Amino acid sequence: MGNNLIFAIHTKYLSMSRYLHILLLSCIFQTITAQITESKLPFQLGEDTVYIVTFSSLENQMYKFVHVHENETTALEAGKKFIGKYGGRLVTISHSKNGEVNRNVTFKYKKSTYQFDPNRIYTQDKNVLKKSISKVSGWTGVNDEVINMVQKFAMTVWQQVNDAELIIALHNNKNEPAMVKRRWLFFNSYTPESYNITSYMKKFDEENSTTHSCSDIYVNPNINNSEFFIVTQAKDFTYFVEKRWNVVLQNQNPVDDGSMSVYAAKMLKRYINAEAKLGRFEEQWNMLQNLPK
Repeated sequence: MGNNLIFAIHTKYLSMSRYLHILLLSCIFQTITAQITESKLPFQLGEDTVYIVTFSSLENQMYKFVHVHENETTALEAGKKFIGKYGGRLVTISHSKNGEVNRNVTFKYKKSTYQFDPNRIYTQDKNVLKKSISKVSGWTGVNDEVINMVQKFAMTVWQQVNDAELIIALHNNKNEPAMVKRRWLFFNSYTPESYNITSYMKKFDEENSTTHSCSDIYVNPNINNSEFFIVTQAKDFTYFVEKRWNVVLQNQNPVDDGSMSVYAAKMLKRYINAEAKLGRFEEQWNMLQNLPK
């Protein structure tokens, strides 16, 4: 009986040892799959350098993310966590200096300073592109040299993601209500409601470029209107409706505003934008885990 007891105890510890060994191998495997490589592609805009940064995991390259607004940090954090856990590739833009993170890209060229929104430059219409570029300072206006430079940058960014069957854009919004602020003793300024899913709804019988580009919309009243998807294909709209996620279906002839969603549709690319309020990481993380395949 004593020998049987010793054998039982030995077997028990052997099983525990084997369990710990398997657990250790599992942790090592997870660490390997979670490793992300980073590469930087420099692009010269006038006197300044903008970096197109790619984070990549060799595991499961099905998911390809693009993040163009540097100050939308929650979206970037969620995307990097996603490819660290599930694999994929994420393309972002780095352009700010002195530790800042800015929405717009600013660059100097021939003693003038220009800026543009990096999600309003994906268009073949140079008139649309010109409206997206503004002069900050200097004497020279937005001429053909500047337009061609920005267009080349846009196409370089696009080339980093256009090989994907599904492009997933990552964005954040502020979603603040309309408000009136006192500026001076007798002067008030009005700030309209900021961007959210209701921006795609006609209000007071008034339409704009956003509502003109919307084919269909589904709103779940139990989800914050900050969190929603924009899709370019009907099958993805149906998928998110069945999941009861807020979702907008972009129509087949959207207003060309230079946004990547419009350009992707014209290039017949499947495109999904995962939009969440800045700072709401858990909500955006949950959205990404419910992406279709």
